[in-house]
Amino acid sequence: SMGMYGPDNMGVGLPGEGEAGDIEQAKGDELAERRVLFMGLPRSGKTSILRVIFDGEQAYDTMSLMPTQQRTEHRLVAGISVYDFPGIDDFSDTQYSVLNPEIYAGEHTSLVFVIDSQSDIQSSLTTLFTVMRTAQSVNAQLPINVFINKVDGLSEELKQDIQHDIQQRILKNMGYENLNVTQVHVFLTTIFDQSIREALSRVVRYLVPKYSSLETILNSFCSKSSLDKVFLFDVMTKVYLATDSSPTYPPQYIFACQTIESMEEVTMMCSGFVPTSDDDAVLQRINVGLDGNDEFFIYQISPYLLLLCIGSPEIIRQTSLLEFNSSKVTKAIRQILPC
Repeated sequence: SMGMYGPDNMGVGLPGEGEAGDIEQAKGDELAERRVLFMGLPRSGKTSILRVIFDGEQAYDTMSLMPTQQRTEHRLVAGISVYDFPGIDDFSDTQYSVLNPEIYAGEHTSLVFVIDSQSDIQSSLTTLFTVMRTAQSVNAQLPINVFINKVDGLSEELKQDIQHDIQQRILKNMGYENLNVTQVHVFLTTIFDQSIREALSRVVRYLVPKYSSLETILNSFCSKSSLDKVFLFDVMTKVYLATDSSPTYPPQYIFACQTIESMEEVTMMCSGFVPTSDDDAVLQRINVGLDGNDEFFIYQISPYLLLLCIGSPEIIRQTSLLEFNSSKVTKAIRQILPC
């Protein structure tokens, strides 16, 4: 039978920085080394996005939230912190000044700027350009991720027009100011579907420790097991921390999230589960049809991490091969991520 390799020296595990889903007020100005900074004008929807992802709140319940008054921290299992900054009304009056260059420093920092697509887009862009100037003065390689939010209810054509328009305005302004445009990414988001999780997944995966090693492991897993796609998911948030290098199609990710939601009871059963050895992982195989052709295989690495594999029915039903290779992958991943 085909064997899977398990690298012995894929790096040391990082100390855990709290369980996934922990939320606490950030103390002082000490920010985590691996961090995502969420910013935007008041009422842009930053806090709603993070409450839905990290607290599991229903989208409708977040629509009447009070404005964020102080910076709040959310945590992912890979030692990545996501900070929700108060809405930027006037830079001089912002409680935690987003004009402090130090917060943008470091190779493991990423910025998310949320724009309300149904409000004053020009005001948002003016503020974004001010933040960009400050950020790039200390970190020219800072990834700048723009979430064009609240696109629910808009036609596909209008969404694409808005995205193109905003993208062109950002690139034009940055060109004038000689700012680095190579790290700018624009996403369409709404709290009413999985677009917010997919966008955050694409932001955080570049902050995951030894991401290229994880990608290599998952590529090998895919090829040796004849799988179409494999994701490494943070269970609590349904954000994927890594995937193989093949293209990711939105329907795959949407079905993956729905499958994990259907596993909620299994996850609760595993909540007290602590692996005692490398092979002591929870196996859960679920057959879910994707366009009538593909099925899913799920292998739980820990209460906080799982592998979700997509393949043809003939491949997914080769349970012994997938179990064997999943256990090898699990050993390699545990050497990289605290889980």
